[in-house]
Amino acid sequence: MLISVLTGFAAGAVHVVSGADHMVAMAPSAIRKPKVALMDGLAWGVGHSAGVLILSILGILAKDLINIELMSSYAEFLVGISLLIVGLLAIRTSLRVNIHMHQHMHGEETPHKHFHFHSIGNKLHRSHTHAATGLGVLHGFAGASHLVAIIPALALPLVGALAYLFAYLLGSVFAMGCVVLGISFAANKANKMFYPFLMRSIGGLSIATGIFWLQKTSIITF
Repeated sequence: MLISVLTGFAAGAVHVVSGADHMVAMAPSAIRKPKVALMDGLAWGVGHSAGVLILSILGILAKDLINIELMSSYAEFLVGISLLIVGLLAIRTSLRVNIHMHQHMHGEETPHKHFHFHSIGNKLHRSHTHAATGLGVLHGFAGASHLVAIIPALALPLVGALAYLFAYLLGSVFAMGCVVLGISFAANKANKMFYPFLMRSIGGLSIATGIFWLQKTSIITF
C-alpha cells in the first residue's frame, strides 16, 4: 500500500513539473505575492486533478463510446489558445503596474525607502483563482500521458488502485503549489523595478509557447 501511495505521488509530481505548458501557463501567477501565488497554484492543481480523474473514468468506462484520444487532442489545441490568452493578459498587466517609492522610518532608525507596486485588478483575485482552476481542468484533459501514468493502477487491487490514484492527484496539487510558491518567493526578493519587464517576458514566452502548441496540435487535430 505504501509503495502504491509513494509511486502515485511521485508520478503526479513529476508529470506536473515536466510539462512545459504547465509551467508557462502558471508563470504569471507565480510571480505574484506568495499567498496569492500559492492559492492559484493549488487551484490549478485541483482543477488538473479533476480533469485527469474525469478523463481516466471516461477512458475506463466509456472507451468504446468516446474517442478519448480525439477529445484529448482538441483539449491540447485549446491549451495552445489558453497560453496565448495568458500571455496577452500578462502583458496587459505589466502595462498597468504602478510602481512608486515610499519612505519608511522604524523608531529612531535612519529613514529608508521601499519600492511598492500595485496593479489594477488585484481585487479580482477570486476570478483569477477560478481561472486557474479552469486552466487546470483543461490541462488535465489534454494529452494522453495522464492515462499512461495511471495504467499501474489497473494492475493493483481495488484499494491499492484507489490509493495510487489519490496519491497521483495529490502529488499534482502539491508539486504545482511548491513550484509557484518557490518562484514567488524568488521573484518578490528581486528588485520590484524589474517586475513589469519580467511580466512582459513571461507573457512573450507564453505567447510563443502557445503558437508552438497550436502548430503542433493543429496537425494532429485537423
